Amino acid sequence: MRPDFLKGIRFTDLTWAGAGPFGTKVFSDFGAEVLKIETMSRPDPVRLGGPFRDGIAGTNRSGYFASRNTGKKSIALDLKQAEAREIALKLIAQSDVVSNNFGPGAMERLGLTYEECRKAKPDIIYLSMPMYGEDGPLANLLGVGMTIAAVTGMMWMTGYGRGEAPIGPGTHFPDHAANPYHAAFAVLAALRHRRLTGRGMKIDLSQVESTTNFVGPNVVEAAIHDREPEHAGNRSRRDAPHNVFRCAGEDAWCAIAVESDAEWLALAATIGRQDLAMRPDLRAAPGRIAAMTELETAVGAWTATRSATDAARTLQTAGVPAARVSSARDLVEEDEQLAARGYWQRLDHPELGRSVFTSPPFRIDGERLDLERPPLFGEHTEEVLTRLLGMSRDEIASLAERKILA
Repeated sequence: MRPDFLKGIRFTDLTWAGAGPFGTKVFSDFGAEVLKIETMSRPDPVRLGGPFRDGIAGTNRSGYFASRNTGKKSIALDLKQAEAREIALKLIAQSDVVSNNFGPGAMERLGLTYEECRKAKPDIIYLSMPMYGEDGPLANLLGVGMTIAAVTGMMWMTGYGRGEAPIGPGTHFPDHAANPYHAAFAVLAALRHRRLTGRGMKIDLSQVESTTNFVGPNVVEAAIHDREPEHAGNRSRRDAPHNVFRCAGEDAWCAIAVESDAEWLALAATIGRQDLAMRPDLRAAPGRIAAMTELETAVGAWTATRSATDAARTLQTAGVPAARVSSARDLVEEDEQLAARGYWQRLDHPELGRSVFTSPPFRIDGERLDLERPPLFGEHTEEVLTRLLGMSRDEIASLAERKILA
């Protein structure tokens, strides 16, 4: 299914890196026209950061860039030049949304503030996504995914115990979930508001506030009890056994999450430890938590003799929540559920070749949304400037020669 739910909505999209482009990708995947403004004078860092197809670096060879920019149109425009800014404002005048996730002061330096964009399009919706938001004592600080994970408590949650170093999420995790989806929802609400009232608005999305929402239960617990929750690692503070257990094979693990007395009895029976099931002190969660190390040793002895897949399926059959700990490669190559639901899409690309992309995580009326490939750098410059601004090929050639379109 090639969706046209948002056909007729146009973005002048200045976002780059992770969170911003993922947020606008939500719209391009649903049929909106997203004009990605970019320049090689300061390229989108994920274009240059890889991972690259076959390990060969190139402007159009980054898998990360490709995954976050499906269906968009790339317009080469060096906004540091006044003539380029005039072109950008003309594009904004024909757009519904202008979006950026730059650091503090960047849009002011470019002459593309909300006030300037409103002059070009009075009902424009203006999305700004700085780290801390646009005001407050820390508003002028820069940030990326890792620093956002640190300052919002996400990194603190992943520690194994007091005195041990936090373990980060391993990627710019806030860029891939909370921030882009909160931004997309805010824009959809603003589009709805404009349809009802005729008025545009400015959206000031703080990525720190967005990620703090994502942290969830630990913040609630700290607020309710007025104390820091203890580090639990992979354990639970409410029941046991609840951990990740080594299985047979190299770096193979199974996650097991007992959350009720019935699940505990099923687990004990499955691993052949009826002696533990019969003990009165283990019949309720407090007793099992007190005996956590003993129970984890018993479970670990059982999982060590089985593959992670076999251990997980055996426990699931018995009614115990369990899952193999999968690598990214496992998900792409071996996950039968994702394959059966058609989650992975394969698109042809001029430089990446036939490549794997993640689908939006839902079906509509039983069908997947068909993605369109990401753009080559500047691929749509001439087409867009001709169609929207009425420029001639000679005018465009002159702009390119003078490095306005670069």
